[in-house]
Amino acid sequence: MVYGVDGQGYSPHGIGYSLLLAPAALAGAAAGEAAGKILAAFTCAVLSAALFAVWFSLCTEVNGTAPGKWKSLLVAVGGMAAVYSKLPFDVTAAALLCTASLLSSMRGRDAAAGALLGAALLVRLDSIVFLPSLFAGRRSLRLVPGIAAALLVIAALNRFRFGSVFEDGHSQDPAMAFAPGAAGLVGLLASSGKGLVWFAPMVLPAIPRHRGWRLAAPLLLGIALHSQLYDWTGGTGWGPRFLFPALPAFLAPLAAPGRGGLPFKAAALWGVLLTLAAVWSNPCAVERSLGADSFDDPSRQAVIWSPARSPLLHALAEIGSGAPDIFCVTVSQESRRAGAVACAGQAAWVLGALALPALSRSRKRNGRA
Repeated sequence: MVYGVDGQGYSPHGIGYSLLLAPAALAGAAAGEAAGKILAAFTCAVLSAALFAVWFSLCTEVNGTAPGKWKSLLVAVGGMAAVYSKLPFDVTAAALLCTASLLSSMRGRDAAAGALLGAALLVRLDSIVFLPSLFAGRRSLRLVPGIAAALLVIAALNRFRFGSVFEDGHSQDPAMAFAPGAAGLVGLLASSGKGLVWFAPMVLPAIPRHRGWRLAAPLLLGIALHSQLYDWTGGTGWGPRFLFPALPAFLAPLAAPGRGGLPFKAAALWGVLLTLAAVWSNPCAVERSLGADSFDDPSRQAVIWSPARSPLLHALAEIGSGAPDIFCVTVSQESRRAGAVACAGQAAWVLGALALPALSRSRKRNGRA
């Protein structure tokens, strides 16, 4: 919470995610806090399902053929996608819009790509790391209307709330201060509490699959940007939360059909185990139980750097303990009827993901006919 020129409290985040959660807020006001939480969790699940569908299309566009059903799921699971389908953070919405923007650009729909990136900027301003990947010579002028419209909205909101078009409230948050150094880079990549290679193991076998810079640039720019912030961890979450929006693009080449080899199999096994741990537990609660949320606190530094205090290892230890912390189980505790609907929705999500390869191949066959 930060304060505007009118003395009112505001969230220093983009308005886009607030708009997406507006129905949940209204439900909470009308029917109680539990209803709001259920609808917010449902919104996150829908965004995650849409992200998987868009990412599947991107993989098909990049690799020239649809990925296999199990391989695509394993790659997504090893890239933190399943975990962030249950966590109420704005990175899932940003990942959806940024991935859709990149897909539109690759298909030559530059105006749509600009509009989608503009929408992503309304959710998270650091979505700007996707802009270089959308550049396509003179066609790039078609990006301008969508991005410019979003920037005008952001500027107007900044002026209204904080008195300046360049002030979004983050200047009141010491964690967002610029602090150049190598610690953030090392931490984002390899620390036991937030390291990318531990929490998103599919990144490693994906590296040699890249044959150009377009899909890799958002992740590399994101690492360069966030590693230089005072609190580069992104706060409470699963692994390097701020890097998640760039992972679908980076992992797309890895989803190409064919055997992945031993590195892929090892990453897949680790990713499934991690996801089981994160889905069974409440990652945010686990992390908060291990140390303070203040970056300067010694207990927080231990969570980041000490393997013995790693949320990852503690989440693994909770597998099999109590009920899994997944949407349909949590909702069932509030309402059996709502829980049944939630379980049906989650089952449809999984079945839909498994059916995507067959649908894609069928569409190709019909197109040839």
